[in-house]
Formats: sequence, C-alpha cells, structure tokens
Amino acid sequence: MHEVDDKKLFETLRELGLSRREAEIYLFLWKKGSQKAYNIAAYLNIDRAQTYRTLNSLKEKGIVEVTIEAPTRYAATPIEPLIESLIKTKKTELARLENEKQEIINYFKSLHKLPIGQEYPIAKLKVIVGKDGIFTKVLQMAREAKKELLELTTSSGLIHEDTAEVPDTIIKVAREKRNVQFKILVNISKENLNIIKRILKKIPKKNTNIELRHTDLGSEFYPRFLIADEEETMLYVTSQGESSTPWQEDTGLWITSKMFASPLKASFLEIWRSAVNAEDRINELETGIPREETTIIKEPADAQAKIKSALDTATNEIILILSSANLNKILDDAQFKKCSDKGVKIRIMAPIDLENLEVAQKLSTFCEVKHVSISYLTMMIADNKHLFIFRAPPLEEHSLESPFYLQNTFYTNDQKYIERAREILNDIWKRGTLISEIGSSKLTRTPIEVSSSSTILEVVDTMLKNSVSSVLVRKDDNILGVIDQKDILEKVLKTQRDPNTTTANEIMSMPVLTINSEELLIDALKTMKEKGIPRLAVFKEGKLIAVLT
Repeated sequence: MHEVDDKKLFETLRELGLSRREAEIYLFLWKKGSQKAYNIAAYLNIDRAQTYRTLNSLKEKGIVEVTIEAPTRYAATPIEPLIESLIKTKKTELARLENEKQEIINYFKSLHKLPIGQEYPIAKLKVIVGKDGIFTKVLQMAREAKKELLELTTSSGLIHEDTAEVPDTIIKVAREKRNVQFKILVNISKENLNIIKRILKKIPKKNTNIELRHTDLGSEFYPRFLIADEEETMLYVTSQGESSTPWQEDTGLWITSKMFASPLKASFLEIWRSAVNAEDRINELETGIPREETTIIKEPADAQAKIKSALDTATNEIILILSSANLNKILDDAQFKKCSDKGVKIRIMAPIDLENLEVAQKLSTFCEVKHVSISYLTMMIADNKHLFIFRAPPLEEHSLESPFYLQNTFYTNDQKYIERAREILNDIWKRGTLISEIGSSKLTRTPIEVSSSSTILEVVDTMLKNSVSSVLVRKDDNILGVIDQKDILEKVLKTQRDPNTTTANEIMSMPVLTINSEELLIDALKTMKEKGIPRLAVFKEGKLIAVLT
C-alpha cells in the first residue's frame, strides 16, 4: 500500500470517529496481521499501558478481534464492514444532532452570562488538528470579521489555502463588507505566482478595502496566522518533509485574547510597512529584473542574509573600503575567499598599519589590497548591483566577529546611488598604494643631514628650514646616528645644556639601522616593529637615498 493511500485511510478513520492512537494501531494491525500488545507498543513507540487501553477501546467498538492463545494476539477486523459501521454510526449521530440543534443552541445561549463585574469574556484557547478544521475556522473568522482581517502566510501556505478556497472566500467577503479592511501578507514566489495573478484579477480596482503585499519570510516553516478585529487569532503550521507520516497533521491554535492579538498585530504592521506591492513582485519574478530597493536594514541577521545573497550571486567584482580593524576580520570571512575562487575580482582599501600588515599580505594572495591613509565610511559594492554602507560600531562592540557592524545597515540597488558611490571608491582607489607592489623607497622622504660637529642651534635651524622632525648625523662618508625632536628636548632643554656649544655627535642616537631600497615596505615595517625603532635609513647601490619613518 502506498504512503498516500495510508494517509487517506488514516484521515478517513479519524473523520469517522477513531482517535489518533486508535487509527494508528488499526492501520498497523491491518498491514502486519495479528500482533502481541508489547510488539505493537514497541513498533509504534507507544507506552504499553496506553496501548492496552487503546486495544480495549477498539475491541469494545468491534474494530479489533482477540485470539484465544496466550499471550493474547490482536487482529484488525476487515475494512469493509468497519467502514460501513462507522458511516452508519456517524449518520445516526448527525441525524440526532440535526433534530436537537435548535434546542441545544437555545440552551447554551441561556447559560452564557458574564459573571457580575466582568466586562469582557474570558480568553479562550483551542487546538485544532487537520487542514479541514483549520480552514473551516479561518473561513468563519473571515466571514465574521467586523473591522479588519490581517493574514500572513508563506509561499506553500497560500497553495494549501487556495485548495481550500480561502483566498476566494476572503475576496467575496471583502466585496460584501466594504467597511472591513483586509490586509494579506504573502511570500510571493515562482511556485504560487499563478495563484497570486488569479487572485489579483478577482479583486476589482474599486475594492480599496483589500490589499495584497509580498514579504520574504525566509522559511516555509514560518508560522502563519490570521487576526480578526484584534480579538481573535489563529496560528497554524503545516507538517512538511519526506519523513512525514500519515498521522502527522496540520495543527492550529485558535485564541480569543486581545492581549495576545495586539502585539501580534503590531508585528504584522511592522512587516507590512516594509513589504512590497504585489504587482512589483510579480514583475520582478517575470522579468528577472530586481525591484528598486533603498532601505535601512535594522536587524543584523537580515543584513547578514542580504550580504550573503549579494556575495553568492556576484560574478564580476566586489569593492570594499574598511577600517584598519575590520581588515583582520575579512580574512576570517570565508565568503570572500569563495567569491575569489569562482573568479570574482575583489578590491579592498583600508589603512595599513603594523597591526594588520600580515593580514593585508595574506589577503593580497587572492585580492587586490591598497593602503589608504585615512578611514572612510565602511562600504561594499557587489557587481555594481548592490551597495551596502555600514555604521561605525560603538566602542563596546569593536570585538564583533563580522567584518561589518550590521545594526541599521544602509542598502540600495538604485543605480543612481551605486554609480555615485563607485565613482568615489574608484577615486580613492587611484590615490591608494597597492600593498603587493610597494618598495621601501615609495614611502620615504629625502634625508636631511648635518655634520657631527654642528651645534644644536644649527641642527634646529636645519630642521625648521626643511620642515623635518629628524636629521641624520654624518662624519666624512659615514652616517653616525640620528637626531630627532625628542633627543633635543630630553638631552638639551631638559638638562639645560647650551645649544650654542653642544654638538650633534654629543646627543645623537646610535646606531642607525639600514635597508636596501628594493625591500618591500611590509618587510621594512616588520623590521622596525621587531626592533622597536622609529626610522630606517634606505640605501641604493651603497648610497643613502631616503629615511623611512
């Protein structure tokens, strides 16, 4: 027997009055033949005491037969007489209920009186199992709404509801009740596109009391809900997946509580404000052209999902400008390495300092990395289609793992904004220095020298004329040392030495470390960091050409 047949039979047995356990055990016995009670409990993972109670109930109803052997075995009765018997029982019950309907209704109305001092009815809660029961209640809420009906549903949820004619009923009610506002939020996808188009055709242009918008819920397991008049709520989920069994059914929770409905309505309206017009979403799906979007993404998780989507679909180029600290985090983010591996060109700009030199060097193996002297806004452009601008993080959140501070991220796919931002980034890029090609001579200054016999007064005069903060001290063909502002302050002014008689060789710092002009800037700065010195003398072909500070 196929799974679909099992499920249909299971639902039929439930509809005819069997409980979930009774239907489950009957189907098991029908397929497996006579079984002992402990075998049934073990196979179906049911408590043994509950298994015995259910078997006794089935035996009393004549649905299960008992063998005379020991230990006792249980077997299912033939399906044909069982179905006939259950149908007959249901018909009898329905006929009796029909005859007594009005009498029962009148009796219940006479009992329904609010206690003294109680202004509002007590909140009610009811669990409803099965699509039929859920959609029956949903349709009832739509028909009885007096002011407004708000619905949020998923892509597949709408497909199920369309089968039960829920959208058609809501449209019909909206036409009849022009004073009731109907708002429907749905994840419009390729799977339900035809349904959406058909629904929109049924909504007359003059029907201003019914609106349909798109929102990306991100998951088909997002709970669907309906709110009527801010007093009555239905929450419901659909069982999905290949592991579903015949006895797994849709489950709904019906609640009559304003305290529950009010915050849920507030959440609905928050989504509604940023939701997309249904016609715009349809055009996006049919043409493949993304709708124009400019927004502030408040939640970090939503911003991260947007960034991941942009990077996953990137095929051409990604441009980034970052702070010095954020450069370290880019290397740890696998998304950018994946983009590079699939052929996407990545350009990164950031201030390079002693703390991120090695990171910049590693990044330069799969990205183009340039040093820019100042920190700009943190921005990213992906494929000239997506622009992200990130705020600077508060001081207490600088340790976040993400390369970007994602709270209140600015995002747009508007070409006007993107082209302008791209022009700015390209201009900054032109003025930057490519890390992988920098030699020590590129960021050095022409050395200023003084004689070792020069007085400190002469040294200061030379420094002021050349607007430098340090000078090299030479004697004949040799560089003996260096004098900077700190040397003059500490060794002359602080000790009250006479600058007219004190000479350069008396206060200079020694020795002066040297490097070759062809060495990379990164290696030169590493040397300075390791040895704790502020400047290096740069030589080319044995001649002093510059000082690296």
